[in-house]
Amino acid sequence: MPRSISKIERPRQRRTQPQPPTPEPKGIIARVPVQSEAKSDLSDEPARPGPRRHPKTVERRRGPVRLADTTGPEPGALLASVRLTIGSILGPHGVRGEFKVRLQTDDPEHLLTLKRVYLGEEAAPRTVLGVRLHAGNALMRLQGISSPETVERFRGTLLRIRGSDARPLAAGEYFLYQIIGLEVFDEAGQRLGRVIDLIETGANDVLVISPEEGGADLLLPSHPDVILEMDPAAKRLVVRPLNYYGE
Repeated sequence: MPRSISKIERPRQRRTQPQPPTPEPKGIIARVPVQSEAKSDLSDEPARPGPRRHPKTVERRRGPVRLADTTGPEPGALLASVRLTIGSILGPHGVRGEFKVRLQTDDPEHLLTLKRVYLGEEAAPRTVLGVRLHAGNALMRLQGISSPETVERFRGTLLRIRGSDARPLAAGEYFLYQIIGLEVFDEAGQRLGRVIDLIETGANDVLVISPEEGGADLLLPSHPDVILEMDPAAKRLVVRPLNYYGE
């Protein structure tokens, strides 16, 4: 339900890869199923991927830093105006300026189609001279980087793409930046809190909601029986909280 997608950042099969540092993951993509009609019991539904980041999904860290604490576009920002993070530079590979990229996208294959990438905070994009996938990461060459020494100067630097260069989202998919920060309401219109993070699991991803009155976070699975309506432009999310026996 990826902010950092870049979704190239935010869906499909998840790739297991090393945990990223705590950069701005808000460009990623997330697949959030929104209910269009009544569904049966949750246990009867096949497991569905939840939020995704652009091109493939990175395992989300479990540390104290929440996505809401990182920088990123506002949920209602137009895709054409944002830059989506696809990864960060790990270090040189070989002697000709190629470098390893730690991916932060749930669709790595899309990287093979990229023609331009923004390096850090540079205002103008650099031409992609080559990119290939290797051992869970990517190997890339960019205009202006032709030696291991130059790569070292950019170690840890984020790589971004224009939102318009990301693979188009399918129905029910959102970039992470479109989800983090949404105000959450139940069906009766009562405000429950605000989305502050996303936990990726093997089945349905889980939205972390900071409650209106404080206290423990509310955890809601990204499932059509629970996520009823999502409107990033209005910064609004309508949910049906789960009822547990004994409550």
